[in-house]
Amino acid sequence: MRLKIKNCSLLCNQGTAPYNEDAAGITPFGVWVLDGATGLNGKNIVSDESDARWYSQWWNNFLHENIYRSDSLKEIMLDGIRSIKEEYKELVEGKDVKKLDLPSSSIAIVKFRDDMIEYFLLGDCSFFYNDGERKIIKDRSICHLDDKVYDEMIRIPNLDKLSFNEIKARVMNTIIDNRMKKNTKDGYWILDFSEEAIENSIHGYIQVEDEMKIMLASDGFTCASDRYGILKEDELIYIAEKMGIEYIFNQVREFEEDDYKAIKMPRFKVMDDSTAVYAELYNKKEK
Repeated sequence: MRLKIKNCSLLCNQGTAPYNEDAAGITPFGVWVLDGATGLNGKNIVSDESDARWYSQWWNNFLHENIYRSDSLKEIMLDGIRSIKEEYKELVEGKDVKKLDLPSSSIAIVKFRDDMIEYFLLGDCSFFYNDGERKIIKDRSICHLDDKVYDEMIRIPNLDKLSFNEIKARVMNTIIDNRMKKNTKDGYWILDFSEEAIENSIHGYIQVEDEMKIMLASDGFTCASDRYGILKEDELIYIAEKMGIEYIFNQVREFEEDDYKAIKMPRFKVMDDSTAVYAELYNKKEK
């Protein structure tokens, strides 16, 4: 393995929910970000805390233990799906579990290979990289579905007189309708217990000629650009390089604190969990 990390940073900050349902990792073999989502029925079936946290932490541990393997990320993730599916079945045995109860997670992974990186994405986590030109890889299917909910929120009469929970309750039918599109060809692909989702991931390889800067992020971090519009999306990795990922995170939190009722910018959480990993890679040439 010739690719090396020259500089790196990680943040994984809890939002207003009782538990942080994001996770992230940095190892000599790769980096990743997970953004867990609990089922919409409000049930925690396998955890006393949060099923989404249980789910994202399971995958975080799995990747720490398996990212080193020479297999492709698709093969590694398929092995993970089969393992977590069996474990989940044992934990929920005898319980009535509906589709809306199931936890899931967006995920972005970059695996370091000889002189290239391999990437794997499901859901709305983002992969930014700069190899002399700034580029972004992201599935925006969930973003388009979320926009329908946000548009519906904005049209609610007397929005400023309602509480955050009242606003969310008014659009819950649309949120549920969107969630039912999970892992369908007409909806979006995300990490849950579906092997078909692995085959429909965004997956590929990029050659690293000399150096490359990469950043993986959850939507609670990239909302700085794609929801709040306080920073430009194509400048995020440049800002991370020059000012650090904490600068972007602080911009997000300042905006949310100023709009603490989520009126100026309607959203699903006043403050979402916010996670990002930044790393500078270099191709260590063999003599």
